[in-house]
Amino acid sequence: MPKSDFRDPYNPRTREYLHGVLCYLPQEGPPLITIVKRATEGMEDRGVVLGVFPASFNPPTSAHQVMVREAAKTIPFDEVLLILDQQAMDKELFGAPLEDRLLMLLILFRDDSKISLGISNRGLFLEKVEAIQKVYPKDTQIHFIVGHDTIVRVLHPKYYEDRNNALRSLFSQARFLVANRGGCDERDLRDLLELEENRPFAAQALPLTIPPHLALISSSEVREKLAKEQSVQGLVPPELEEFLNERGFYRRHEK
Repeated sequence: MPKSDFRDPYNPRTREYLHGVLCYLPQEGPPLITIVKRATEGMEDRGVVLGVFPASFNPPTSAHQVMVREAAKTIPFDEVLLILDQQAMDKELFGAPLEDRLLMLLILFRDDSKISLGISNRGLFLEKVEAIQKVYPKDTQIHFIVGHDTIVRVLHPKYYEDRNNALRSLFSQARFLVANRGGCDERDLRDLLELEENRPFAAQALPLTIPPHLALISSSEVREKLAKEQSVQGLVPPELEEFLNERGFYRRHEK
């Protein structure tokens, strides 16, 4: 597909292309990331700084958008990679089809020269690091952009056979910028990292502050309002609100 067509989320061929890419990415086997949109001012040299924002984006919200913007102010990224998870941790697949979530991300970020967009077949962050190193130089400095609920899951022992070894490996290869999401702020992050089992990794998890009214926005709130045919003004960027209304996403979903 010509680049001009691919960059147009309203072109039916773009959705067909994205659907094909999703079908091609195997859910079994080694960790993989497929890049579907590459930053035009991306990383050419070794030893550069990469922001990585993995999420289910169901749908993307104004909070997601501001997290990317504020993270880029905190760390001088050479490139930011948004990763749509085929299957996120602890979340069943429901809501908008994955190809439509990619379309929504294209609407928000297609003209940003430093934003790349990819699809991951893994939910665990240590596996994401392995997949990232297959498509970026191995000395890339990885900074994950996450919300407070995500860092809680990253640190939880239920995801690992050997938690300490796994987390030592993860935090030796990546840092985390943790946003004040879901009513949790910098103090909550500090309290979490001061727990004895988390102290070895505290230096690699930094607070990321976004405006409180945006920090409370969630994808589930957007879905609930759309299901009731209520306005989502302010909860999603204006250009995405128009797209959601035109396509009727989530109107038939209860979640």
